Amino acid sequence: MTTSNNLSIIGVAGTFGSGKDTLAEYLLEQKNYFHVSTGDLVREESEKRHNSTERNPYLQETATYLRRTFGGDILIKKGLERFEQLQQSKTYHGVVFTGLRSLGEAKGIKQAGGQLIFVDAPVEIRYKRMQDRKRDNEINMSLEGFKASEANEQTQSDDDAEFNIYRIKDEADDTIMNDDTLETFIKRAEKALTL
Repeated sequence: MTTSNNLSIIGVAGTFGSGKDTLAEYLLEQKNYFHVSTGDLVREESEKRHNSTERNPYLQETATYLRRTFGGDILIKKGLERFEQLQQSKTYHGVVFTGLRSLGEAKGIKQAGGQLIFVDAPVEIRYKRMQDRKRDNEINMSLEGFKASEANEQTQSDDDAEFNIYRIKDEADDTIMNDDTLETFIKRAEKALTL
């Protein structure tokens, strides 16, 4: 999706371990995109507020605080501000956001003229990926714990500030399955994004 200033904005949401960052890395390395991880923005704020970046309870509390205090799309606004500052010193084709967790963020992408993509894969594949990346204390999480953690980020609410992965899926312009090879995933992404 191209905005009025000819810059592409892509929002990538999805289930845990589905390949959101993999898609962002591809866009960064191969298509000259700037990557904004909303999770990194939340981690920065959580470090300031709690001196911790553990997912439970600090990251969720921090993300909810930001959305409730400054609006559901605050992380999109912060990311666009950061992108615009860096765009002055380096020219990018566009910006890709990952880690979208709330309806407000999904709406923020669309209001900015962006394209919203949802990435998914079977839970067993995603659990193995999570174990392989060894982030935080995720390595100690069981498959059941993984499922419970993901369920905690779902709600039936239309509240823009609440974690709501599957309502974001309903709002997505396209869904990309990442249940095969990396090459297949990238081909599917290129087709969905018309790169």
